Parts: sequence; C-alpha cells; structure tokens
Amino acid sequence: MQDTGTLGFVDLLIESNPPRNCFTVLEIKNMQIDYVDLRGSPTYKAAQLVAMSLTEILKLGLTSKFHPPTVEEWLEGEDEDGDIGDQLREYVKGPTVKAKKKVRAYMVVIIGSRHILIREMDRKGEWTGDWRLVGKEQEAPPKKTPAKKPPAKKAPAPVKKTRAPA
Repeated sequence: MQDTGTLGFVDLLIESNPPRNCFTVLEIKNMQIDYVDLRGSPTYKAAQLVAMSLTEILKLGLTSKFHPPTVEEWLEGEDEDGDIGDQLREYVKGPTVKAKKKVRAYMVVIIGSRHILIREMDRKGEWTGDWRLVGKEQEAPPKKTPAKKPPAKKAPAPVKKTRAPA
C-alpha cells in the first residue's frame, strides 16, 4: 500500500501525554446479529451467540449477500470495501502516526452486540497475532483448593476366631 499523504479516518485515536509520544489507534467494525446465521428470535440468537467460543464464532455463517460465507472469511479476506484491516493499516502507515515513537493499533470487531473480537497490528501494518475473544481468554476455571481430608480412621484389628474347647 502506498502512502497517499492524505489523512485517513479511524474510529478512535488516543494520544498519550507528550513525554510518552504514543498513539493507540482503534478501528471498530460491527456485524449485526441479523447477518449472523443463527436460527430463532433475536433474543434466542443472542443467547446462542453468548455461549459460543472463539472457534465457533469464526465458523459462523453470514447471511448478507455482501459478505463472505463465514465470519472468519470476512475477517481474513475481503468484503465489498476490501480487506477489513485496510483502513487501520492506512492510518497506521500514514503521516500522523509515523511521527510517533510508539503505536498500538487494534482492529475491534463486535459480533451481534454480544462478543468482541480484537486483533493487534504493528506499525508496519502487519497483524501481530491471531484474533482474540475479549473476556473469554481471561476466564479460567476456579482454582480447586484441595479439601482437607479428615485423618483416616484406623481400622480395628481383625479378631481372630478361635474354637472353644469341646
């Protein structure tokens, strides 16, 4: 991508105090629940979506004729406006951000108003990792504290049976 020298638009730009000389850039996309291939009423669709893992969300089909067949293909490929990361990439590589020493750039995708997916981009406009599902990664099963077992009771000594003399 060539730098056109024009200032692009991004959804949210946070600039730190001058000593830090850092930008945090967010590009936000939204996939309405009506375009996610789930069956039932909107309330039922929402309940299904909330219960899903990242893998399940990425495999979800899309019903819009303007998008690829799955959420993952939409995120990784192109839609009618091009790669969904192009706008963020253009801004990160643009003159406003180039002047900063530190840049943190994120693509944020809201799926059906229930889940947020996030992916980081470096200052060269390259993805630095995979998609993450906000909130789900931090959930860890509660630590199981081993219950203190009561001391084992000693079994009574076996009774030897003897025959009584006749």
